Amino acid sequence: MGHRFIVVGRGPMGAAAARHLAAAGEEVVVVGPEEPENWSQHDGVFASHYDEGRQFELASSEKILVRLAKDSVRGFQEVEKATGIPFFRRHPNLRVGPAGFSDDHYYNWEGIDAVGRELSVETVHLGDQGLSETFPQFCFESGSRGLVEPNGGVINPRRLVKAQLCAAQANGGTVISDEVVALNRRRGDIEVVLKNGKAISANQVLIATGAFTNAAKLIKRRLAMYLYGVTAVLVEVRGESRPNIPTVTCRFGSEPRSPVCFAMPPLQYPDGRWYIKAATASSVDCPIAQDSDIAPWFRGQGVAEDPKLVVGMLRKLLPRFEPGNAHALPCMVSYTSTGNPYIERIDDRVGVAVGGNAWGVMTSDEIGRMAAQMIRDMPWSGPLSAELFKARFA
Repeated sequence: MGHRFIVVGRGPMGAAAARHLAAAGEEVVVVGPEEPENWSQHDGVFASHYDEGRQFELASSEKILVRLAKDSVRGFQEVEKATGIPFFRRHPNLRVGPAGFSDDHYYNWEGIDAVGRELSVETVHLGDQGLSETFPQFCFESGSRGLVEPNGGVINPRRLVKAQLCAAQANGGTVISDEVVALNRRRGDIEVVLKNGKAISANQVLIATGAFTNAAKLIKRRLAMYLYGVTAVLVEVRGESRPNIPTVTCRFGSEPRSPVCFAMPPLQYPDGRWYIKAATASSVDCPIAQDSDIAPWFRGQGVAEDPKLVVGMLRKLLPRFEPGNAHALPCMVSYTSTGNPYIERIDDRVGVAVGGNAWGVMTSDEIGRMAAQMIRDMPWSGPLSAELFKARFA
């Protein structure tokens, strides 16, 4: 007996799409592997949501992504209420850089303000005095400029995915813990072949396989996607005195290669310890050029120098905090050629929902909602045009 819908990929986007399909009364199966117990020995696919903390922000010049993230909040709150699994909380964000520096992306002050006015995103600009008075725990360089987003947030990606899948199951959805290795198009349906050798079939298939989309070779043409390896660094916070900080991004200097430090508030990880999750800007130097390079990046240690660099920058920013041991947590971001996720049917039985553009977790619920409507052939709804999310091929 065939299924109506199969979602391939049980990360944030796939899990959200499965929930929205199930909530609409559709019969849906979502397929994806469990998180590997031993990353260094794992021979299958990985995902980037194997983590306890992800920043939620709306202070950005990327208007489309901001709208997707803002519209996802309603879905996050619905899922938390329905499942009793908390994964989203409000928490301030702080961005700091040299007062005279701007760019066309993260420090696009004018663009951030323009989008904020249009989409009602509250922000507060601070100079040296305002920064020192509002955030006395930090030591920023003289001549700095800050932007506070009071209503930012922190998302637990593991719990987010768990909650979305639980909500889908509560509405009749089925979850299969396995990898999909092939799609065989047949007259009347698609055979979905699993790594365990079994096969299931569906009338419609939604591909939500993130960074592994092209490597999995489940679709006939390669999508125009560009992958970068991210080295997240977990810095242990020892003792009971955990620094009370916003999620902060600080740029040291105006030169093109000036160091950047990103740090989240202390979070408790599955080993029971508390860590500040931090990073440098090294991802721009780590393009993943070949499909065969994806899994080795996850099995490795990222950029070897990053833990030491992060600890040094944290000591500079938080002089009263003594960092503990630091280790790398490899991650990956996938960018599209348009800067927007691809949410489109690519043939009469297959659609895609891929390409987070470093906003995948934040925007996942709205992407899942739109993907569910698309694969059901429902009229496109919402303030954003379907044209914005058309897939591009390599």
